[in-house]
This record gives sequence, structure tokens and C-alpha cells, in this order.
Amino acid sequence: MRKIHVITQKEAVREDRLAGCTAVVIDVFLATSTIIFLLDHNYEPVHAVLGSEQALELSRQQQGRHLLLGESKGDGIEGFEYPDPCALEYSKQRQAAIICSTNGTIAIEKAKHAKKLFISSLVNGHRVADRIHQEQDGSSIVLVCSGNDDRFSMEDFIGAGQLVEHLVQRGGYELSDAAKLAQQAYGHSIAEGFNELLESETANLLKRFHFPHAAEFVIRHHEKLDVVPVYEDGIITKEPSQVNQAERE
Repeated sequence: MRKIHVITQKEAVREDRLAGCTAVVIDVFLATSTIIFLLDHNYEPVHAVLGSEQALELSRQQQGRHLLLGESKGDGIEGFEYPDPCALEYSKQRQAAIICSTNGTIAIEKAKHAKKLFISSLVNGHRVADRIHQEQDGSSIVLVCSGNDDRFSMEDFIGAGQLVEHLVQRGGYELSDAAKLAQQAYGHSIAEGFNELLESETANLLKRFHFPHAAEFVIRHHEKLDVVPVYEDGIITKEPSQVNQAERE
């Protein structure tokens, strides 16, 4: 029986323990949500890097057009687009994107040695759970909440609970204590229409930095995106089956 663990913030990740695990990184407001919308809007691959210096260096190496996004402790970065999914426009031709952030992209870096690494948020957690359940390889599942700059983040914990809920519905899983609490938190939050998330610390931070609609936008797209992002060899792409379907359409 596969076990589901929830790590409540990226600083608690023990990188050496992820090697045989299936991991999922969650940063609901905003990095992983933005990555999912980027892939949905034809930006691929997505490069998630630690900070602005790495992003600029990678940008200089790019051959073609690409989108450069980033924030640092909620502030925008000069020369970067803010990673606000509300502002993304569909790319007519597939092009790369580079993103750095205070929490989500750092969490991705810390989890990169997992056997398999997925990117999730409230907008696509149901599909990520479907994909994880298909494998049934016996590996432990580690849900990594990015947190808020060394602090617990309500929305990421609820995003982890979404994954737990969908996996448990399919049966055959053992839950850690944190996974049980995350599942309960998700059930309560969805029953209340996620209203408490609009008053979360991160949502209020986004309002102070003049992005008042970002949190509501993510919540409004709860389980509306079918994108399953997977991290491999430093880049994030859609699962191949999704790419093939998009090309057929």
C-alpha cells in the first residue's frame, strides 16, 4: 500500500529521502499555478530557477523568443513579467518560459531528485492525482507545500489535501498524520467555497503588491485545467499524451 506524506513547507524537505519517491510541489499562490497556466497557454518548456541571476543567465542562452517571469518576496523584478496567471496571454507559437520565485521554484529545486516530480495546484490537482494513481509502483508519495518564505501556507496545505482526497477516493493508500489533516482541511475549504483562502497571508500580500485578483483567479479555476506538468532534467513540460492531443487539435 502506497503511503502519502505531506511536507508543510519546503525548508523541511530532506532531499536525500526523495530519491525513490513520487513527489509533487504545490505553490497555489502563485508559482505552480502560473506554471500550469503557462503550459496551458502554449509556453513550453518552462524553466523553473532559483532566482533572478539564474533566470537572466538562462535567458541569455535562449535561441528564440521566450517569456521571463519572476518575483522576490512579493516584489516585481526589473525586466521581468510578474508571475500573475491573470495577465498571461496565449502564445500563438510554442515558446519557452523562465520563472523564478520566492517559494515555488525553490521548492521545485529541492524536490528535483525525486524519482518522478509533478507540479500541482488547485487548478489541476485532480489530474495530477489521476496520473499518480496510474503508476501504482509502490513508491511513497510526497506532497511538498512550498510555504511562504519559511512559514506555513494555508493554501498550499489545502492544495495538498486536494491531492490526498482524490487519491483516497481511488483506494489503496495509507496516510501520514499531516496527510489526514490536509484532506480534512481541503474538505472544509471546498465546502466554504475557498473563501478563507482569499484572506490568507499570501492573498493579502498579493493585494498589497497590486495584484488583487490573482488569488480569486486561481480559485475560480479550481479543477478546470487538464494539464499535468512533469519535471525532468531541469525543465517542466506537459505529459507526452497531452502534447500529442494538443497537436491533433
